[in-house]
Amino acid sequence: MLFSDLNKILGEAKIIGKLSKKKIRLITDHSNEVDSHSLLVINKHNNFKLSYIKQAISKKLKTIITNSYINYSNLNQIIVKDLDKAVNKLLYLRQPFCPKKTIAITGTNGKTSVTWFLAQICKKNKMPTKLTGTLGFFKNLKKIKDSKLTTPSNLDLYQFAYSNKKNNNYLISEASSHGLHQGRFNYLNIDIAAITNISHDHLDYHKNFKSYVKSKFLLFYEIMNNNGVAVINSRLKNYKILERKLLRKKIKIIKFGSRDVYFDNLINNSLFIFKKKYQIKDLNLNNIQKENLECAIACALAMNISILKIIKSLCNLKSAPGRFDIINYTKKNSKIIIDYAHTPEAFQCLLKTYTNENLKPSIVFGCGGDRDKDKRKKMAVIAAKYAKKVYITDDNPRNENPKSIREILKKNCNIGIEISNRRKAIHVAISQIGNNDILIIAGKGHEKFQIVKNKKIKFDDFKIAKSFIKK
Repeated sequence: MLFSDLNKILGEAKIIGKLSKKKIRLITDHSNEVDSHSLLVINKHNNFKLSYIKQAISKKLKTIITNSYINYSNLNQIIVKDLDKAVNKLLYLRQPFCPKKTIAITGTNGKTSVTWFLAQICKKNKMPTKLTGTLGFFKNLKKIKDSKLTTPSNLDLYQFAYSNKKNNNYLISEASSHGLHQGRFNYLNIDIAAITNISHDHLDYHKNFKSYVKSKFLLFYEIMNNNGVAVINSRLKNYKILERKLLRKKIKIIKFGSRDVYFDNLINNSLFIFKKKYQIKDLNLNNIQKENLECAIACALAMNISILKIIKSLCNLKSAPGRFDIINYTKKNSKIIIDYAHTPEAFQCLLKTYTNENLKPSIVFGCGGDRDKDKRKKMAVIAAKYAKKVYITDDNPRNENPKSIREILKKNCNIGIEISNRRKAIHVAISQIGNNDILIIAGKGHEKFQIVKNKKIKFDDFKIAKSFIKK
């Protein structure tokens, strides 16, 4: 599709300027991603700043589509009354073919791990995948680019997933509560919807837990196809409510954690699928990972992958980057665990997972700034209860005073040692590791930066920890 084609395609539009015969390679609402082949979407209701337009022009942007004239003479402008309708028409004409199947996974914790396990199962069965989530955009588990959001914008998600020719890819996507609430899955066919768990998170955005849960359940009640498959964790406290509503809609359900897919008490590698027992070899996963794998297996079944093919795919599965990354500290016969856990439930599960016969792990952690403040006290209390030593430090303070965050954590965790500098906190914690100990460094996982005010500073928990044990 060329820019000049838009004269005919959007006949009702008012066009200012001369549209070139260049190919449109990207339709986006991000001013920092554009070039001369991009069509920038500017919605007057979204408070699009003049500085963003200047940034876009500096990147050689020539053309915008908008629902309100912008007094900027350097731009070709396509002005339409219904911006969403016009943009969706363009997207469909450019890329009319949907993925073979689309799988969306929601939940407070475990989304990334589930998508990563599922993508590996697909790869081992030669099923091409596209994956989006916290870790970025991937094709067949090869990274294409980073993502700023767990669920990308609707424009990004559609253009990544859909194609201009027959599409044999399986799209696997994390579905955040923000993304579901803001309609980022609009106009996408969701064939399989899965939920891992629900606990305290993002209440700064959703205001209360009821609204948070409601946003999660949108995936099943409003977004998933009526002939789709729902994958539900039977460990959810309120899964029966969800199940009843889905059964009334005659939606097929696969349950994991019991009945359809589950590990026998999560103690050994005995896996039950539809009441038949399978012994899995070379599966070096902890209980949390096995729970996530149950969800991935249930999704694979919903994708019509045979049980035997799934079983054969389970050996030597790898965890997602930044999830239970292990550094062996052979000098002390100890382990250092790097993990993304940043919610109270994930935090508690992580600490309990590495508690053996009342021998508690130690932990380095902080809480992010400009985010859900209610969970800080809860996480501090959990750390005091389940950790042997606690090192309180900075996470991503953003524009909040990091000292005030640490003070709340220290107030609710009397055993906490406060060390503001995260690098130093990691160093001190490693220097104090005893023989046969476990140290957890939590909260940032795969992240390669620390956000202080509006700056991203290079910071990698794994690399920093690794460098200290070599000294």
